[in-house]
Amino acid sequence: METFQNTKVPPSKCVIDVDHFLEFSENRHVMKLKENELAIINGRTVQTMLYAFPNAGLGNRLFELISLLGIASTLQRRAVINATNPNYMSHLHQTMQPLFPKLVEQFELRVIPESSVARQQINWSRCCIFDDPAKVLDISNQHVILDGHYFQSFKYFHHIRTKIREWMAPKELAKSKAEKLIPFSVKDNFIICPHIRRGDFETDGLHQPSDPTFTRAATDFLVEKYQKTRRHVTVVVFGNDMSFAHTVFEDRVGNISFALNPNATALNYTLPEYSPTYDVILTPQSTPEIDLAFSRTFCDATLFTGPSSTFGWWLSYLAKSSAKVYYRDILETKDGVINDMKVEDFYPPEWIKLRTNEYGSIGSS
Repeated sequence: METFQNTKVPPSKCVIDVDHFLEFSENRHVMKLKENELAIINGRTVQTMLYAFPNAGLGNRLFELISLLGIASTLQRRAVINATNPNYMSHLHQTMQPLFPKLVEQFELRVIPESSVARQQINWSRCCIFDDPAKVLDISNQHVILDGHYFQSFKYFHHIRTKIREWMAPKELAKSKAEKLIPFSVKDNFIICPHIRRGDFETDGLHQPSDPTFTRAATDFLVEKYQKTRRHVTVVVFGNDMSFAHTVFEDRVGNISFALNPNATALNYTLPEYSPTYDVILTPQSTPEIDLAFSRTFCDATLFTGPSSTFGWWLSYLAKSSAKVYYRDILETKDGVINDMKVEDFYPPEWIKLRTNEYGSIGSS
Protein backbone atom coordinates (compact mmCIF):
# COMPACT_ATOMS: atom_id res chain seq x y z
CA MET A 1 0.00 0.00 0.00
CA GLU A 2 1.39 3.22 -1.08
CA THR A 3 1.57 6.11 1.31
CA PHE A 4 1.47 9.68 0.24
CA GLN A 5 3.48 12.26 1.96
CA ASN A 6 2.20 15.73 2.40
CA THR A 7 4.10 17.99 0.16
CA LYS A 8 3.84 21.70 0.02
CA VAL A 9 2.72 22.98 -3.35
CA PRO A 10 4.02 26.42 -4.05
CA PRO A 11 1.26 28.91 -4.65
CA SER A 12 0.67 29.59 -8.34
CA LYS A 13 1.38 33.03 -9.58
CA CYS A 14 -1.32 34.90 -11.49
CA VAL A 15 0.65 36.76 -14.06
CA ILE A 16 -1.25 39.41 -15.99
CA ASP A 17 0.05 40.55 -19.32
CA VAL A 18 -0.89 44.19 -19.03
CA ASP A 19 -0.59 44.94 -22.74
CA HIS A 20 -2.83 42.05 -23.78
CA PHE A 21 -5.32 42.79 -21.03
CA LEU A 22 -5.66 46.41 -22.10
CA GLU A 23 -5.94 45.40 -25.75
CA PHE A 24 -8.67 42.88 -24.85
CA SER A 25 -10.54 45.46 -22.78
CA GLU A 26 -10.31 48.08 -25.49
CA ASN A 27 -11.53 45.63 -28.13
CA ARG A 28 -14.49 44.65 -25.96
CA HIS A 29 -15.25 48.32 -25.44
CA VAL A 30 -15.05 49.04 -29.17
CA MET A 31 -17.24 46.03 -29.92
CA LYS A 32 -19.80 47.26 -27.42
CA LEU A 33 -19.77 50.71 -28.95
CA LYS A 34 -20.25 49.22 -32.41
CA GLU A 35 -23.13 47.09 -31.15
CA ASN A 36 -24.78 50.15 -29.64
CA GLU A 37 -24.17 52.15 -32.80
CA LEU A 38 -25.62 49.35 -34.93
CA ALA A 39 -28.70 49.18 -32.73
CA ILE A 40 -29.20 52.92 -33.16
CA ILE A 41 -28.73 52.67 -36.93
CA ASN A 42 -31.13 49.74 -37.15
CA GLY A 43 -33.74 51.77 -35.31
CA ARG A 44 -33.41 54.81 -37.55
CA THR A 45 -35.89 54.97 -40.42
CA VAL A 46 -36.54 56.93 -43.59
CA GLN A 47 -39.72 57.30 -45.62
CA THR A 48 -40.66 59.16 -48.78
CA MET A 49 -44.06 60.43 -49.85
CA LEU A 50 -44.51 57.75 -52.56
CA TYR A 51 -46.15 60.40 -54.69
CA ALA A 52 -46.65 57.94 -57.58
CA PHE A 53 -49.10 55.90 -55.50
CA PRO A 54 -51.84 55.18 -56.43
CA ASN A 55 -52.39 56.68 -59.89
CA ALA A 56 -49.05 56.63 -61.70
CA GLY A 57 -47.77 53.77 -63.83
CA LEU A 58 -45.53 50.91 -62.80
CA GLY A 59 -42.33 52.57 -63.99
CA ASN A 60 -42.97 55.60 -61.77
CA ARG A 61 -43.72 53.41 -58.77
CA LEU A 62 -40.55 51.39 -59.28
CA PHE A 63 -38.52 54.60 -59.30
CA GLU A 64 -39.97 55.71 -55.97
CA LEU A 65 -39.66 52.36 -54.24
CA ILE A 66 -36.16 51.56 -55.44
CA SER A 67 -34.95 55.13 -54.85
CA LEU A 68 -36.19 54.84 -51.27
CA LEU A 69 -34.05 51.72 -50.81
CA GLY A 70 -31.04 53.48 -52.30
CA ILE A 71 -31.57 56.51 -50.08
CA ALA A 72 -31.94 54.28 -47.03
CA SER A 73 -28.61 52.68 -47.88
CA THR A 74 -26.94 56.08 -48.22
CA LEU A 75 -28.38 57.36 -44.94
CA GLN A 76 -27.83 54.07 -43.06
CA ARG A 77 -31.49 53.92 -42.17
CA ARG A 78 -34.25 51.39 -42.63
CA ALA A 79 -36.63 51.93 -45.54
CA VAL A 80 -40.13 52.20 -44.10
CA ILE A 81 -43.57 52.42 -45.68
CA ASN A 82 -46.40 53.98 -43.70
CA ALA A 83 -48.73 51.09 -42.83
CA THR A 84 -51.63 53.43 -42.05
CA ASN A 85 -51.93 54.73 -45.62
CA PRO A 86 -54.55 52.65 -47.50
CA ASN A 87 -53.23 53.68 -50.92
CA TYR A 88 -49.77 52.39 -50.09
CA MET A 89 -51.08 49.14 -48.64
CA SER A 90 -53.53 48.30 -51.42
CA HIS A 91 -51.03 48.89 -54.21
CA LEU A 92 -48.22 47.07 -52.48
CA HIS A 93 -50.51 44.09 -51.92
CA GLN A 94 -52.35 44.10 -55.25
CA THR A 95 -49.79 45.25 -57.81
CA MET A 96 -46.25 45.12 -56.42
CA GLN A 97 -46.18 42.04 -54.18
CA PRO A 98 -47.42 39.61 -56.87
CA LEU A 99 -44.89 40.91 -59.41
CA PHE A 100 -41.85 41.61 -57.24
CA PRO A 101 -42.14 39.83 -53.87
CA LYS A 102 -38.41 40.08 -53.11
CA LEU A 103 -38.49 43.83 -53.68
CA VAL A 104 -41.42 44.36 -51.32
CA GLU A 105 -39.65 42.26 -48.66
CA GLN A 106 -36.96 44.95 -48.38
CA PHE A 107 -39.38 47.39 -46.72
CA GLU A 108 -40.68 47.55 -43.19
CA LEU A 109 -44.35 48.36 -42.80
CA ARG A 110 -44.51 50.54 -39.71
CA VAL A 111 -46.89 52.76 -37.83
CA ILE A 112 -44.82 55.76 -36.82
CA PRO A 113 -46.63 58.66 -35.15
CA GLU A 114 -46.48 61.86 -37.17
CA SER A 115 -45.31 63.75 -34.11
CA SER A 116 -42.12 61.70 -33.92
CA VAL A 117 -41.06 62.25 -37.53
CA ALA A 118 -38.73 64.95 -38.85
CA ARG A 119 -39.62 66.18 -42.35
CA GLN A 120 -37.09 67.34 -44.91
CA GLN A 121 -37.72 68.57 -48.45
CA ILE A 122 -35.68 66.80 -51.10
CA ASN A 123 -36.35 66.34 -54.84
CA TRP A 124 -39.35 68.57 -54.31
CA SER A 125 -39.93 70.55 -57.50
CA ARG A 126 -38.74 68.34 -60.37
CA CYS A 127 -39.30 64.67 -61.16
CA CYS A 128 -36.07 63.69 -62.80
CA ILE A 129 -33.11 65.18 -60.98
CA PHE A 130 -30.72 63.98 -58.30
CA ASP A 131 -31.02 65.88 -55.04
CA ASP A 132 -28.24 64.29 -53.00
CA PRO A 133 -29.74 62.70 -49.85
CA ALA A 134 -26.34 62.79 -48.18
CA LYS A 135 -27.13 66.37 -47.20
CA VAL A 136 -29.49 65.03 -44.52
CA LEU A 137 -26.97 62.60 -43.04
CA ASP A 138 -26.53 64.86 -40.04
CA ILE A 139 -30.19 64.74 -39.02
CA SER A 140 -30.20 63.01 -35.65
CA ASN A 141 -33.93 62.28 -35.44
CA GLN A 142 -34.77 58.62 -35.33
CA HIS A 143 -37.49 58.88 -37.98
CA VAL A 144 -37.28 61.01 -41.14
CA ILE A 145 -39.70 61.63 -44.00
CA LEU A 146 -38.30 63.08 -47.21
CA ASP A 147 -40.92 65.26 -48.89
CA GLY A 148 -40.34 64.91 -52.61
CA HIS A 149 -41.79 63.77 -55.91
CA TYR A 150 -40.98 60.72 -58.06
CA PHE A 151 -37.19 60.48 -57.39
CA GLN A 152 -36.51 59.50 -61.01
CA SER A 153 -32.74 59.40 -61.09
CA PHE A 154 -30.48 56.37 -61.23
CA LYS A 155 -28.09 58.20 -58.91
CA TYR A 156 -30.32 57.46 -55.92
CA PHE A 157 -29.77 53.71 -56.24
CA HIS A 158 -27.03 52.91 -58.75
CA HIS A 159 -24.68 51.96 -55.90
CA ILE A 160 -26.95 49.04 -54.96
CA ARG A 161 -27.62 47.89 -58.54
CA THR A 162 -26.41 44.34 -57.88
CA LYS A 163 -28.95 43.97 -55.10
CA ILE A 164 -31.69 45.51 -57.24
CA ARG A 165 -31.10 42.92 -59.94
CA GLU A 166 -31.39 40.20 -57.30
CA TRP A 167 -34.65 41.61 -55.93
CA MET A 168 -36.09 42.05 -59.43
CA ALA A 169 -35.03 38.67 -60.79
CA PRO A 170 -37.97 37.12 -62.67
CA LYS A 171 -39.88 34.19 -61.27
CA GLU A 172 -39.65 30.86 -63.08
CA LEU A 173 -43.22 31.10 -64.37
CA ALA A 174 -42.54 34.54 -65.88
CA LYS A 175 -39.34 33.27 -67.50
CA SER A 176 -41.22 30.31 -68.95
CA LYS A 177 -43.89 32.58 -70.45
CA ALA A 178 -41.24 34.97 -71.77
CA GLU A 179 -39.48 32.13 -73.59
CA LYS A 180 -42.69 31.40 -75.49
CA LEU A 181 -42.74 34.87 -77.05
CA ILE A 182 -40.17 33.89 -79.67
CA PRO A 183 -39.45 30.75 -81.71
CA PHE A 184 -36.77 28.44 -80.36
CA SER A 185 -34.80 28.95 -83.58
CA VAL A 186 -33.97 32.60 -82.78
CA LYS A 187 -33.14 32.34 -79.08
CA ASP A 188 -29.41 32.28 -79.74
CA ASN A 189 -29.57 35.24 -82.14
CA PHE A 190 -28.44 38.72 -81.20
CA ILE A 191 -31.75 40.25 -80.11
CA ILE A 192 -32.54 43.98 -80.30
CA CYS A 193 -35.53 45.06 -78.22
CA PRO A 194 -37.21 48.36 -79.15
CA HIS A 195 -39.86 49.59 -76.71
CA ILE A 196 -42.89 51.49 -78.02
CA ARG A 197 -44.67 54.02 -75.78
CA ARG A 198 -47.82 55.64 -77.07
CA GLY A 199 -51.32 55.52 -75.58
CA ASP A 200 -51.80 58.42 -73.16
CA PHE A 201 -48.47 59.93 -74.30
CA GLU A 202 -50.28 60.96 -77.50
CA THR A 203 -52.84 63.12 -75.72
CA ASP A 204 -51.49 64.22 -72.33
CA GLY A 205 -49.74 67.29 -73.75
CA LEU A 206 -46.56 66.51 -71.82
CA HIS A 207 -44.78 63.40 -73.08
CA GLN A 208 -43.38 62.63 -76.52
CA PRO A 209 -44.85 59.36 -77.83
CA SER A 210 -42.78 57.02 -79.96
CA ASP A 211 -42.36 58.51 -83.41
CA PRO A 212 -42.72 56.12 -86.38
CA THR A 213 -39.92 57.57 -88.49
CA PHE A 214 -37.42 57.65 -85.63
CA THR A 215 -38.42 54.19 -84.40
CA ARG A 216 -37.80 52.58 -87.77
CA ALA A 217 -34.66 54.57 -88.57
CA ALA A 218 -33.11 53.88 -85.16
CA THR A 219 -33.91 50.18 -85.39
CA ASP A 220 -32.41 49.98 -88.89
CA PHE A 221 -29.32 51.80 -87.57
CA LEU A 222 -28.84 49.26 -84.78
CA VAL A 223 -29.46 46.27 -87.05
CA GLU A 224 -26.84 47.52 -89.52
CA LYS A 225 -24.41 48.14 -86.69
CA TYR A 226 -24.70 44.67 -85.18
CA GLN A 227 -24.96 42.76 -88.45
CA LYS A 228 -21.32 43.71 -88.99
CA THR A 229 -20.26 41.53 -86.05
CA ARG A 230 -23.20 39.15 -85.47
CA ARG A 231 -24.30 36.48 -87.88
CA HIS A 232 -27.99 36.53 -86.95
CA VAL A 233 -29.82 39.62 -85.67
CA THR A 234 -33.51 39.58 -84.72
CA VAL A 235 -35.73 42.45 -83.56
CA VAL A 236 -38.36 41.81 -80.87
CA VAL A 237 -40.72 44.75 -80.25
CA PHE A 238 -42.40 45.52 -76.92
CA GLY A 239 -44.82 48.25 -75.95
CA ASN A 240 -48.40 49.37 -75.59
CA ASP A 241 -49.30 49.87 -79.27
CA MET A 242 -48.66 46.89 -81.52
CA SER A 243 -50.82 48.37 -84.29
CA PHE A 244 -48.33 51.23 -84.45
CA ALA A 245 -45.46 48.74 -84.42
CA HIS A 246 -47.05 46.73 -87.22
CA THR A 247 -47.31 49.86 -89.36
CA VAL A 248 -43.70 50.82 -88.68
CA PHE A 249 -42.32 47.34 -89.44
CA GLU A 250 -44.96 46.18 -91.92
CA ASP A 251 -42.37 44.97 -94.44
CA ARG A 252 -40.47 43.02 -91.79
CA VAL A 253 -43.26 41.11 -90.03
CA GLY A 254 -45.78 38.48 -91.06
CA ASN A 255 -49.55 38.76 -90.87
CA ILE A 256 -49.91 39.20 -87.11
CA SER A 257 -53.61 39.32 -86.33
CA PHE A 258 -53.31 40.72 -82.80
CA ALA A 259 -51.43 43.77 -84.13
CA LEU A 260 -54.00 44.71 -86.76
CA ASN A 261 -56.45 47.39 -85.70
CA PRO A 262 -58.66 48.98 -88.37
CA ASN A 263 -59.45 51.83 -85.99
CA ALA A 264 -55.82 52.73 -85.36
CA THR A 265 -54.94 56.37 -85.85
CA ALA A 266 -53.40 56.97 -89.28
CA LEU A 267 -49.70 57.73 -89.09
CA ASN A 268 -47.83 60.24 -91.20
CA TYR A 269 -45.29 57.62 -92.13
CA THR A 270 -43.81 56.00 -95.21
CA LEU A 271 -41.77 52.81 -95.23
CA PRO A 272 -38.10 53.51 -95.97
CA GLU A 273 -36.80 52.92 -99.50
CA TYR A 274 -33.71 51.22 -98.15
CA SER A 275 -33.56 49.02 -95.08
CA PRO A 276 -31.32 46.15 -94.03
CA THR A 277 -32.84 42.68 -94.14
CA TYR A 278 -34.00 41.36 -90.79
CA ASP A 279 -36.99 39.75 -89.10
CA VAL A 280 -39.23 41.52 -86.60
CA ILE A 281 -41.26 39.74 -83.94
CA LEU A 282 -44.13 41.69 -82.39
CA THR A 283 -45.07 40.63 -78.89
CA PRO A 284 -48.70 40.64 -77.76
CA GLN A 285 -49.27 43.13 -74.97
CA SER A 286 -48.66 41.04 -71.86
CA THR A 287 -47.86 41.71 -68.22
CA PRO A 288 -44.93 43.93 -67.22
CA GLU A 289 -43.48 40.96 -65.36
CA ILE A 290 -43.20 38.93 -68.58
CA ASP A 291 -41.75 41.87 -70.54
CA LEU A 292 -39.10 42.39 -67.86
CA ALA A 293 -38.37 38.66 -67.74
CA PHE A 294 -37.82 38.62 -71.51
CA SER A 295 -35.54 41.65 -71.38
CA ARG A 296 -33.51 40.11 -68.56
CA THR A 297 -33.15 36.81 -70.45
CA PHE A 298 -32.89 37.68 -74.13
CA CYS A 299 -32.31 41.39 -74.91
CA ASP A 300 -28.74 42.03 -76.06
CA ALA A 301 -29.59 45.64 -76.93
CA THR A 302 -32.56 47.76 -75.93
CA LEU A 303 -33.98 50.90 -77.50
CA PHE A 304 -36.59 53.01 -75.78
CA THR A 305 -38.17 55.28 -78.33
CA GLY A 306 -40.33 57.33 -75.96
CA PRO A 307 -37.51 59.27 -74.27
CA SER A 308 -39.36 59.87 -70.98
CA SER A 309 -40.97 56.43 -70.74
CA THR A 310 -40.21 55.15 -67.25
CA PHE A 311 -41.19 51.56 -68.06
CA GLY A 312 -38.95 51.67 -71.13
CA TRP A 313 -36.24 52.91 -68.79
CA TRP A 314 -36.66 49.95 -66.42
CA LEU A 315 -36.90 47.48 -69.29
CA SER A 316 -33.41 48.68 -70.22
CA TYR A 317 -31.95 48.98 -66.70
CA LEU A 318 -33.00 45.41 -65.87
CA ALA A 319 -32.01 43.85 -69.21
CA LYS A 320 -29.13 41.41 -69.56
CA SER A 321 -26.16 42.64 -67.57
CA SER A 322 -24.20 42.77 -70.83
CA ALA A 323 -26.94 44.59 -72.78
CA LYS A 324 -26.27 47.85 -74.60
CA VAL A 325 -28.91 50.51 -74.03
CA TYR A 326 -29.96 53.11 -76.60
CA TYR A 327 -32.46 55.94 -76.21
CA ARG A 328 -33.78 58.86 -78.21
CA ASP A 329 -32.25 62.24 -77.46
CA ILE A 330 -35.06 63.98 -75.60
CA LEU A 331 -33.71 67.38 -76.65
CA GLU A 332 -34.68 66.78 -80.29
CA THR A 333 -38.31 66.10 -79.32
CA LYS A 334 -41.18 68.15 -77.93
CA ASP A 335 -41.22 66.14 -74.72
CA GLY A 336 -42.19 68.52 -71.91
CA VAL A 337 -40.57 66.36 -69.23
CA ILE A 338 -37.25 67.91 -70.24
CA ASN A 339 -38.28 70.97 -68.22
CA ASP A 340 -38.27 68.83 -65.07
CA MET A 341 -35.20 66.80 -65.94
CA LYS A 342 -31.44 66.89 -65.78
CA VAL A 343 -30.43 64.60 -68.61
CA GLU A 344 -27.27 63.49 -66.82
CA ASP A 345 -29.34 62.47 -63.79
CA PHE A 346 -31.96 60.46 -65.70
CA TYR A 347 -29.86 58.53 -68.22
CA PRO A 348 -26.82 56.58 -66.96
CA PRO A 349 -23.62 57.70 -68.70
CA GLU A 350 -22.99 54.27 -70.23
CA TRP A 351 -26.28 54.44 -72.13
CA ILE A 352 -26.00 55.60 -75.73
CA LYS A 353 -27.99 58.55 -77.05
CA LEU A 354 -29.37 58.43 -80.59
CA ARG A 355 -30.36 61.52 -82.51
CA THR A 356 -31.39 62.47 -86.03
CA ASN A 357 -28.92 64.56 -88.03
CA GLU A 358 -29.77 67.28 -90.54
CA TYR A 359 -30.01 64.70 -93.34
CA GLY A 360 -32.49 62.53 -91.46
CA SER A 361 -29.97 59.83 -90.59
CA ILE A 362 -29.44 58.40 -87.12
CA GLY A 363 -26.20 58.94 -85.24
CA SER A 364 -25.01 58.07 -81.74
CA SER A 365 -23.24 60.08 -79.08
